[in-house]
Amino acid sequence: MRNVDEINELLRPLARVEPGQPNSHASGTGARALLASIAAQEPGSAARTLGRTHRSASRSPRRLALGLTTVAVLATGVVVGPSLLEDGRGVAVSYANSAVEIHREGDQYVARIKDPFADHDKYTQAFHAVGLNVDLRPVPVSPGGVGKILGMIIAAKGSSRPAPEAKPDPSGPRINGVPLSMEATPKGCQPGQDRHCVMVMRIPAGFTGHVDVKLGRQAKPEEEYANFDSAMAPGEMFDGVRLRDGRPVDDILAEARKRDLIAVFSLIRTDEKTGGLSFEPLPADRVGPGWTVWNAWQVRAGVIRLLVTPERLPENPFYNGSAPPPAS
Repeated sequence: MRNVDEINELLRPLARVEPGQPNSHASGTGARALLASIAAQEPGSAARTLGRTHRSASRSPRRLALGLTTVAVLATGVVVGPSLLEDGRGVAVSYANSAVEIHREGDQYVARIKDPFADHDKYTQAFHAVGLNVDLRPVPVSPGGVGKILGMIIAAKGSSRPAPEAKPDPSGPRINGVPLSMEATPKGCQPGQDRHCVMVMRIPAGFTGHVDVKLGRQAKPEEEYANFDSAMAPGEMFDGVRLRDGRPVDDILAEARKRDLIAVFSLIRTDEKTGGLSFEPLPADRVGPGWTVWNAWQVRAGVIRLLVTPERLPENPFYNGSAPPPAS
């Protein structure tokens, strides 16, 4: 164990950084102290310390090399891992890890999602590092929903509140006049599928509240879509199909076959007291050809769900306030 003792003696004068402690991060005070103490060592002092401890060390260049290599590894360890840059005032302007990289660009922070399949904690870690309270959760969607915001909850505080607008801004909600937006770039690409395609999120630098975002990412094989209710929107499975007035099951099954889709069914139930809707999965052999289809949901690649009733209703329950209307 002589080599280990020599190494410990060599490192004793240096500041210590204990793994898992708050100051053990690359930007922490402990890490900075370690780097400073390494830099402050006089040339050759490490070798003299080693020599005083074990006289035989001067005759063992390999031992000395091992000790100095250990110092080099520790010094390198100060900066290995997620990278963080500050603006000189202690304010982080840049952060990067394996999932996302964030840079300050003018009055916005620009986050580029490198790995849309990463655990959402990696995104949260990155946003917190630059002082933003953003909870970003990528969810599986159809190809047409990739890179789009499926839902956003903004809880503002202080003076950084969403500015009131006479009409919706297509670039996204605005914080003090600066838009909060999301897009895939290059435009029209599929993040997670196309090379060099990334999702880019822009967040106002002055925002001090909390943002909870669900972001569409490419679905893996057999993953169900989070944007299930967009089946009849442009570019989606049932693009062009109209069901506002209801249509017979036979007609819609023919439409599904033309698009090489497998149809599954759910029975619509209406609560007599509240008027609310519930949906019960239904085997295909229980659905008659004259039943009525009132809506369609995209389940996953190649599968469409038809929402049906055995009798024709006075009106479509998805357009009378009982449920959100289908995207179209």
